[in-house]
Amino acid sequence: MSATQSTQELLQPIGFDTPVAESKTVLLAPGKEWRVRVPAESKLTIKIVYGIAELFGTELANGIEYTIQCANIAVYSVDHVKLEWKSLDALETTVSADTNMPYLYNLHFALEKMRLSSFDGPRILVVGKASSGKTTLCKILCSYALKSKAYTPIYVNLNPQEGAFSPPGFLTATPISDILDVESTMWGQSMTTGATKLHNKQPMVKNFGLEMIAENRPLYMEALGQLAQTVDGRLKNDPLVRRSGVIIDAPPLSDLDESYTELEVAITKFNIKTLVVCAPDDSLAVELSDRFQALVRSIVRIPTSRGVCNIDDVARRALQRSQIREYFYGNGSTVLSPYTIGVDLLDVVVWRPRSTLTIDMTKETPNMTELERVEVTAANLQHALVAITYAPRKSTADEVLKSGILGVALITEVNDAKRKMRILLPVPGRLPDKAMVLTAYRYLE
Repeated sequence: MSATQSTQELLQPIGFDTPVAESKTVLLAPGKEWRVRVPAESKLTIKIVYGIAELFGTELANGIEYTIQCANIAVYSVDHVKLEWKSLDALETTVSADTNMPYLYNLHFALEKMRLSSFDGPRILVVGKASSGKTTLCKILCSYALKSKAYTPIYVNLNPQEGAFSPPGFLTATPISDILDVESTMWGQSMTTGATKLHNKQPMVKNFGLEMIAENRPLYMEALGQLAQTVDGRLKNDPLVRRSGVIIDAPPLSDLDESYTELEVAITKFNIKTLVVCAPDDSLAVELSDRFQALVRSIVRIPTSRGVCNIDDVARRALQRSQIREYFYGNGSTVLSPYTIGVDLLDVVVWRPRSTLTIDMTKETPNMTELERVEVTAANLQHALVAITYAPRKSTADEVLKSGILGVALITEVNDAKRKMRILLPVPGRLPDKAMVLTAYRYLE
């Protein structure tokens, strides 16, 4: 070996064993679903080589890689499809022709007829048990509404445990004006998280702040009623949105009381015309028909897809954590840069909702819709998610309760000795001189 060759070998970069995911190929016939469950700690990359394929009703572009995390997905093949996927983790995938997509097509066409025949579009409430495919159905119906014409349906999320254009803990109503972000765990970005090319209309947000509806049912009813009133105002002032209709995703039936009072309030407040039941058989639809047939015009059952996965508490916590992180930092396709500021504790006023978990209901019967002041200390606020309201900082509890939500902030540090705190905001700027409401959610970076 010459001296020149020896020098060249020494100058070669040192090789590190960087794991590389092996790409795998799947061929799908029309009408098939490719299903996979992606845990929070895993990452899946998919690419459609050729053919027409949909994810949550959104058509996937050919030759573009999509990164999926913390989600259960089913890619539906409209045409002959060649799909490539890769992951560093061992993910279990299945292909099935047993899908409920034909029923969803029929429901979509029925909603289209309603939009064409009246200036008042469809108003549907999607109900079902936990992990019955309610949210997936809503995503597909919203996506399909955008395909044929420039409709702008309002998607309403009434489940505080799931975030839709917001972190968990809130009830939201968002006009869907563009394609959904299939890589997002919370439907996509909104104006509250900074600049974005999607959803140029501000989401309507009401704070519930607790994890379970049972912790404060009167407060949940109050937030639901306020959101319905806001949605009604948007429908009256926007003819396109009114014709596009409202699609409401209800909480799991297990979170409601035995008489389904929350559903009755939602049907009444939102003027629901159609009840869509996600269930494997007719028993639940018959039960709800006996209860609500006088309040709605029609009740439709959509069979639960066999690809639906049960979400346990660990997976739900992981999804909530992912949604909080995405709100501030974005995802692979939309990277956001949050802003940390320091403020004096005296400049902050924080309220919180009451919870039956912290109140002895046998000794007192407080007004559960009233907010209570929170002492600004590290024990109460460290790593807490707070809602920044439109109400001025010195507003009363009732004014704060009725106020809309300007955005969400994360209190990353509270120093009791120096009387200072650090707050993470989704956009640069000073902390608004507004009252804040403490939520039950915490996030430690």
